[in-house]
Amino acid sequence: MGVCKTEGTQGYCGLRRRDMIWSGVYAAGLSVLGPSSAFAQSKGKPTGVERGFNPMTWLNRGRDSFEIVYEASTGVVAARTRDFSIRAPDGNVCQARIAYPVTVFDRMPLIIFCPDAGCKGAMYDPLIGALAASGYFVIALDDPRAVRLKAGDGTNLVANAREMRSPNPAEARFLIDMASEAAQVLGPRANRMDATRVGVAGHGEGAWMALSLAGWGSSNSDVASARDGRVLAAFVLSPSPLEDNARIVNSVPDGGALALLAGQQGSLPPALPGSGLIALNLPIRSSNFGGLIGNPSANRKTGPRPALEPRPLAAAVAAASIFFDWGLKRQSDRKRTLLGLDGRVVEGLSQPLHLHRI
Repeated sequence: MGVCKTEGTQGYCGLRRRDMIWSGVYAAGLSVLGPSSAFAQSKGKPTGVERGFNPMTWLNRGRDSFEIVYEASTGVVAARTRDFSIRAPDGNVCQARIAYPVTVFDRMPLIIFCPDAGCKGAMYDPLIGALAASGYFVIALDDPRAVRLKAGDGTNLVANAREMRSPNPAEARFLIDMASEAAQVLGPRANRMDATRVGVAGHGEGAWMALSLAGWGSSNSDVASARDGRVLAAFVLSPSPLEDNARIVNSVPDGGALALLAGQQGSLPPALPGSGLIALNLPIRSSNFGGLIGNPSANRKTGPRPALEPRPLAAAVAAASIFFDWGLKRQSDRKRTLLGLDGRVVEGLSQPLHLHRI
């Protein structure tokens, strides 16, 4: 993957953007690196917006949606990425990364991505780029503790500076508020970003922020305090371990937002029975897919780089895509496809997928 250089520019509505060196096109594929109450409240199609015809829908008619996204995610990901920053009312500057499809055909739901501790949004390009290529407008936060350093050999690193402020769910809520300004990168098609359909995603420590925004959290915490009622669905990868005797609980009596957890079998945190949580076990060897996403230990030399795991990550992206199609795009047939992943044998994976509802 190429090294990106950024340069501050002034964008739409005072939004400062720093475009990637490859004209903003992220072309590095993974090969090289029951509905909830909130869901029910958002029924109905938006009106008065520009819509387009997606020829890929016609070309892929009759094909399995998981297979389509899985194959696309293992090749060249057709997404653009932009870095941007915007000042919040409290004076803090929110740094983030935008990802969106190369060609915008139709309305795109919004996904806010929360990174692992000490990680920047750009470290998740293989993940957010693949989600964007599936028809989503993704805004990935930078962990404010992520600081750029330069190693002795001149390599750019990102270190976890613990003395800096920790990420706050308020930043994610602020970015949802400001999503229409971020969408100005789409130019005349900015109205195709749909901020009325919001999903969240996260990895590692950021998985818990994403879950909290959707009304889920640890049984040892105040689960309801960070919930954002606009969030309809949450997808998280490899959440950091829970404290002893804690379980994942939902703060909303009638179910709230949909939630899907994915990670290594035996490592996913437990949930209270009957919570409605969906768990997907992936045949992965490392929580960051062998360095493909995130880089929490980049501030020290770790010896030989571990083996990459593009196929398991592509499977996770495909599952996330059909999950968000169900929860955000209101495509009810995707629920059947998602639940049908249990026991599915996928080409390139060492073991079948295992999915169950808790």
